[in-house]
Amino acid sequence: FSYSLRCDAKQAEQRFVEFAKVIRSVESFELGDYFPEPFLKGSQPKYIESPDAEGVSVINTLTIQKLSVNVEDCRVISEDDFEKLDEAKKLKRKDVLLTMDGGTSIGKPVLFDLEGDFTVDSHVAILRPKDVDPRVVVYLLAPPFGQLQFQQAESGASGQTSVTEDDVRRFRFPKVQKEVLTQFVKKLDSTRNRITRHRQTLEQLEKKAWEEFNFSMLERAPKA
Repeated sequence: FSYSLRCDAKQAEQRFVEFAKVIRSVESFELGDYFPEPFLKGSQPKYIESPDAEGVSVINTLTIQKLSVNVEDCRVISEDDFEKLDEAKKLKRKDVLLTMDGGTSIGKPVLFDLEGDFTVDSHVAILRPKDVDPRVVVYLLAPPFGQLQFQQAESGASGQTSVTEDDVRRFRFPKVQKEVLTQFVKKLDSTRNRITRHRQTLEQLEKKAWEEFNFSMLERAPKA
């Protein structure tokens, strides 16, 4: 066990006080119950600086956005450097990745489910839960209950704040039967998939609207 005493004024903020009251009103569990093994942070990579570099992609805080990995934004390291890494730092499908520092970048989770070789940098932790669907962990950390606890736990200088593994392990959530929680996750997955399809349709409509706007101006402008 490890203990810490927080003396910063934000611990008395009403939102944190109200959350503590809510979570104490029901049976709850700590996130660390799902993690018998320590979290694992990536190494500080030696990137290939060439614009057209080819190599192994490194996932960082900027490439994790909205519960997905933007592979095209990843920087790369050489195959040789990748092979020198500990096997545990080479990502496996169903790993949970979590940004642990970097100001507003703190607390972004994502389920790693990509093919091929990948690793993470030193700002991203690899979480490998046991006896639970890893999507459950992502969906616990991403919504308000999880994000509020990140905001409460972060500490450090402005713009350089971080959360510790001990903090994240102590995050508390309502205790729900595992089977029921899995059903909630499936329902949320289905809803998010529908939202994604609608978003793609709306983005296409917006792109078309801008194209029509430009074309209309060209049509109405006097000929040179």
